[in-house]
Amino acid sequence: MSDRNEASPNFTLYPLFWLAVCFAFGILSGNFLNFGWQIYLTICLLSAVLSAVLSAVFIKRTFTVVFLYIAFVAVGALYFQIENQTISPNRVKRLYDETRIKSGDPIEIEGVLKTRPELAAGGFFLILKTEKAIYKETELHISGNVRLFAPVGNEQIRDEYDRLDLNYGSRIRVACQLRREDNYLNAGVVSHKELLDQKKIDATAIVKSPLLVEKIEDTKTFPALAWLYERRQNLIIDFRDYFNVSTAGVLIASLLGNGYFLDKPTAEVFREGGTFHVLVISGLHITFIGGLTLLFIQFFTNKRLWQFLIAGIFLWSYSLAVGADVPVVRATIMFTILLFSQMIYRNGTLLNSLGFCALILLVWRPNDIFTSSFQLTFASVGAIVAMAFPLIEKLRAIGSWSPSSDAPFPPQVPFWLKRFCETLYWREKIWEREVSRQLWAANLFKSPYLKWLESRNLQSISGYIFEAILVSLIIQAWLLPFIILYFHRLSMLSVFLNLWVGVIIALESFAAVFAVFLANFSNALALPFIKLTEILNWLLVSIPKFFTENDWASVRLPIYSGNMKAVYFLYFAPIIVLTIALNLWNPFSLGSKLKIQNSKFNFLFASPFLRATAFVLLILSAVIIFHPFSSPSPDGRLHIDFLDVGQGDSALITFPNGETLLVDGGGKININKISSKSEYEDEPEIFEPDTQTIGEMVVSNFLWEKGYSQIDYILATHADTDHIQGLLDVAKNFRVRAAIFGRMPMRDAEFAELYSILQKRGIKEVMLSRGDVLTFDAVKIEVLYPEKNDNLEAVSDNNHSLVLRVIYGTRKFLLTGDIEKETETFLLNMPVFLQTDVIKVAHHGSRTSSMQELINLAKAKVAVISVGKESPYEHPHEEVVERWKNAGAKVLTTGENGTISVSTDGRDLQLKTFNKEKFYR
Repeated sequence: MSDRNEASPNFTLYPLFWLAVCFAFGILSGNFLNFGWQIYLTICLLSAVLSAVLSAVFIKRTFTVVFLYIAFVAVGALYFQIENQTISPNRVKRLYDETRIKSGDPIEIEGVLKTRPELAAGGFFLILKTEKAIYKETELHISGNVRLFAPVGNEQIRDEYDRLDLNYGSRIRVACQLRREDNYLNAGVVSHKELLDQKKIDATAIVKSPLLVEKIEDTKTFPALAWLYERRQNLIIDFRDYFNVSTAGVLIASLLGNGYFLDKPTAEVFREGGTFHVLVISGLHITFIGGLTLLFIQFFTNKRLWQFLIAGIFLWSYSLAVGADVPVVRATIMFTILLFSQMIYRNGTLLNSLGFCALILLVWRPNDIFTSSFQLTFASVGAIVAMAFPLIEKLRAIGSWSPSSDAPFPPQVPFWLKRFCETLYWREKIWEREVSRQLWAANLFKSPYLKWLESRNLQSISGYIFEAILVSLIIQAWLLPFIILYFHRLSMLSVFLNLWVGVIIALESFAAVFAVFLANFSNALALPFIKLTEILNWLLVSIPKFFTENDWASVRLPIYSGNMKAVYFLYFAPIIVLTIALNLWNPFSLGSKLKIQNSKFNFLFASPFLRATAFVLLILSAVIIFHPFSSPSPDGRLHIDFLDVGQGDSALITFPNGETLLVDGGGKININKISSKSEYEDEPEIFEPDTQTIGEMVVSNFLWEKGYSQIDYILATHADTDHIQGLLDVAKNFRVRAAIFGRMPMRDAEFAELYSILQKRGIKEVMLSRGDVLTFDAVKIEVLYPEKNDNLEAVSDNNHSLVLRVIYGTRKFLLTGDIEKETETFLLNMPVFLQTDVIKVAHHGSRTSSMQELINLAKAKVAVISVGKESPYEHPHEEVVERWKNAGAKVLTTGENGTISVSTDGRDLQLKTFNKEKFYR
């Protein structure tokens, strides 16, 4: 009997947690080990049968549990594969992924709006549940959700959309060009398709005119939901009317789940301070709102059923009103499950509840396990449940100890720890009341700092602050690999800034809601609360801004690639060991200070073992944070990576000795700044939408993925936005030794901004002109153009681009910037310098460049054209491509091939693309 009972104590205590772990492992197996669903089904059935049979006979229960684990692993894999093989053949995403419909082709779609139009800066979004489509004069029955953006550029367009009266449930027909594609094909760049799939969006489009939208009818909808959508939209309008741009953006994002009104300067402050998650409705918001709702309901009823029903209905209504995004629904499900367990008096363990939540969520959306949102949510909740709460519970027990039948002797902990806990948690008055009820008396000698804290009523608040910091530190420790992998950022002050931002934004939200409520009766009554909201928002932003402006808030970090990625998994081994040790630790056990009752786990508490585990954790943390092995080792070859930055240029040169030179940084995502004015302001503010730049989203992510935290040199061929803008982000995000220019046009706004960053970071500038030669190890770079001109007002346009010839051994590479025929004609006078193996075709393949005479002299084997899939200028022009092909060059565009990588040892020439094509010469 003893064998049967002691075989699996952990499973008996946390059955749902372990089953969830097995189910998750099965999903991972189904993704990486594609054995086919038939094999997983067989394993599942065999394991289930063996588990049932073994539980009925005398064999140890351990075997039963093992086979049950195996069964759940197989179920997870089976479920994942079935889920991903049952996508309807007429689903929009499948039609585009299988190229039955070409991305960007004209199409007419019909469907029903899933919500009211979602207001955004400069227009609004529509989420359409599709039903029919007409493509190339053929009618199709389709399914899936598409997201449409309707720009509203003037009052006339607004009036036309108002006459359409688009609402939740409206059936409409729209002529548009749906797109489903990845725009920037480079390592490290997040797939646009994956982001859409996570949001359950199949494709996107821009509606070019209200004339292309036809409203067919209003279908029946759920009235309560329609009312919620309307109230939310009205609240967005009220926030924009009553508050300034920054305040309105923060309130609309944090309370209503609409981030389209966040202005870029404010959003950047939150990002750099590590507090941006506060502006995205997530588990933090749901827990906070749910907790406040419960607290409010408890004033009226103590019945748990009513508390559960009212809080649940309110929380789900809120989740639906803010758009029911997956992270919001996930958090609401988790809160509902925990609340339900409380209602039925099944408190159980938090780990068990977490396991049940994980099972429900993975059954709902198994693919979410691969998303950053899911991983961050469960890592943070796991840190709180498994480590933070048990540690706080034990510290409270140490600090509040008094003799009892359960703990007759003082805690066996270091003296300093006992005194610290007593300072925070000992309550003298409670002890006095306890003694007065007993027949015996005793004197307890507690921390000498108690009286000082108690006399100033600081003990309770000190305890809360300590616990908040401790929880935040533990969460940061658990999330370290995720934060660096997904955000390339480590915020040193986020532990403290999160506390500040959390308190202030809660106060700001209450003041704002109260102000809008009072404004319905009197603007005079609302004005003080409007001003209070503005002051609180100023405080909210100013403190983090102070640290970010001085570069104290965060650092940007690269990641490991290849086999070294294992360090991120190894990091969790010592954390898990320490967590297990913490949960098994009984500070009141006699004998060894870290002894526990179950001798099987005594090895965990041997001091050398714990010290070694903590040391390993510190080493792994240092390896991740300081990344000494992340950058590629020099291999004696010259590498040039031409990045896909859309309509722009960027190329990374890695020299044989490992030094790096970034030539241009791309740029030019369309950012329309908009005037915005509240009712209480005299002058309109300029609103800059929070959109990521090419330099951050593409170039920096590529460099981090390769493992770089330092780029030795950056070079701008000229001052056009699509070449220089991305260098601003590179100069901010990386250590740079020097910046190289042909001309320094200080009157150019973007060059002036780059120059300001260089000055702030102490990066020196180097000027180049025709005739200069740079040497990097055995590589020589010849500057062919422009002529020297130190005038700060000198023009830095296409025809004054830096033209460089890179030479290594017998191999030559020509980088031509955006020069046009005028400069090409000048270069024809030096034909010996134009011969090359690989040429970066000038001006994105425009007909303004690539003269036949230059093509003939270049004799290039490979012609690389840096241009997006679809250029607004229709680059590359067909006749230019044909000229290079007719001259014997292999023409490759970055938009079609992604990153184009060329390397040489000085003799050979190797070429490969992001799409994995390889060529050898």
